[in-house]
Amino acid sequence: MTKFGMHFSLWAPEWTTEAANAAIPQAARYGLEIIEIPLFEPAKIDLDHAKSIIRDHGLQATASLCLPEDKMAHLAPEACTQYLFQVLDAAHHIGCSMLTGVTYSALGYKTGVPPTSSEYEAVVRALKPVARRAAELGMTFGVEPCTRFDTHILNTAAQGIWLLEQIDEPNTFVHLDTYHMNVEENGFDDGIRRAAGRSPYIHLSESHRGVPGTGTVDWELVFRTLRDTGFDGDLVIESFVSVPPQLAAALCMWRPAAPNAGAVLDQGLPYLRGLATRYGL
Repeated sequence: MTKFGMHFSLWAPEWTTEAANAAIPQAARYGLEIIEIPLFEPAKIDLDHAKSIIRDHGLQATASLCLPEDKMAHLAPEACTQYLFQVLDAAHHIGCSMLTGVTYSALGYKTGVPPTSSEYEAVVRALKPVARRAAELGMTFGVEPCTRFDTHILNTAAQGIWLLEQIDEPNTFVHLDTYHMNVEENGFDDGIRRAAGRSPYIHLSESHRGVPGTGTVDWELVFRTLRDTGFDGDLVIESFVSVPPQLAAALCMWRPAAPNAGAVLDQGLPYLRGLATRYGL
């Protein structure tokens, strides 16, 4: 059964105990089932508190990130692997079911030329042991294609599927995001169909990253294709009211994409839930 969730950036730029104490009860009151935790710097997080507050409010946790520039998979595969091992341990401590996001690169880093075979070989070398470690912890591991303005490594659903084939671990998946798909795919339907069966986790993000239903994303097509492909995974809204400092420059977010969390929760969330109901998800 499809579950709805929210990226923590709706409430705060970083996960802190104070921010979680305000956000998690509100997420539960709105009937959200998943909270996505940005795990850029797990050493700064009170893992025990995060685990308990999420559990006590009946939510499920997922974790996401993008890599620091000195730990990118295609340039520093060994450093990348060790860093992601540490993040996996923290995510597992909290009770996260997965680690996903831009798990292969820093957001905004590009060489200025197409990706090379040696870069892809390094990515596979870095991520294969991470996927195996995730499996040992009972977790899945995702890679999120992003726009050409964010990375040169992985832009489309088809590229994501190809990379999974190279990593060749059964607990890996492609993490689609409608914001990125709006730029890179031939259509939302094409991207979703290409990743069908390998994309159980999707970011629902408006064209301007604000309130869903107020931009140019063709949500009817998105939900119709999800129905037609038998999607039964997690739909997580990503609206940047508060931008993580590690992402601000790369995202080019110079103002809040939505006026406040309430606008997304009171307008965007019901709109998307209504579509999910209409299309039987």
